[in-house]
Amino acid sequence: MSTPRTVPDDRAARWWSLFLVLALLPWPLLFSEHHWWAFIVDTAAIMGVLRLVHGPHWTSYAGLKMPPVHVLLTVAAFGLVVIATAFLLPHIYASGGLRADSPALGHQLGLLFQSLNEEILFRALLIGLLLQYTGSRVLISMMLACIFAAAHFLLYRYSNPLHVPLSPIALSTLFLAGVAMNNLYLAFRHVGFSWAFHAGWNVVWLSPPMYDTLTNAPLYEPQVFNRVLGAPVMAAVAGAV
Repeated sequence: MSTPRTVPDDRAARWWSLFLVLALLPWPLLFSEHHWWAFIVDTAAIMGVLRLVHGPHWTSYAGLKMPPVHVLLTVAAFGLVVIATAFLLPHIYASGGLRADSPALGHQLGLLFQSLNEEILFRALLIGLLLQYTGSRVLISMMLACIFAAAHFLLYRYSNPLHVPLSPIALSTLFLAGVAMNNLYLAFRHVGFSWAFHAGWNVVWLSPPMYDTLTNAPLYEPQVFNRVLGAPVMAAVAGAV
């Protein structure tokens, strides 16, 4: 007769899954944006690792277990975020001197899975682990929002060939958006609504090629982050959310 899993064993399994997913998450970034399928393969690998570590209850650890009505609400929330983002961005582009071309469908599909992978790591796994050590939701939300913003800063400052540091306003926007997504996970204990917020935003603003309207020069992702997320109105919107 098997013995019940103890809290220390559960914590150890959470740590293992966190490290393994953290190792899997960045490898699609080694490819060009045309290899959008790499994020889908990454999602499959992450789910396989979580199934291996956590057994048949892996969907709960991944934040993917939700009632059917929440699945429908997640789809609706995703659509609303897409519409709101498409309405807001032209104003941001006009004030920031940006021009966006038509996005590639494959790139948009890849962003859906990239956002899901990040939600599993930053929301389900990290929050689930921290809840084992503290019951303060405010502390957890603020701490992980700092980690979320810091991860983007380190990515673009040290791993990107341009070594572009994100501006303080862009980092503030990332922090505030992180707080919003953390609170959504803490309220519902699944990544459905935080993913809808994250993916609905990303598929609209990160998918099209972006250019400077004055020079017509193409802009790279960290430059777009500073132009869009660095706009004061974006920080205000993230704070309101």
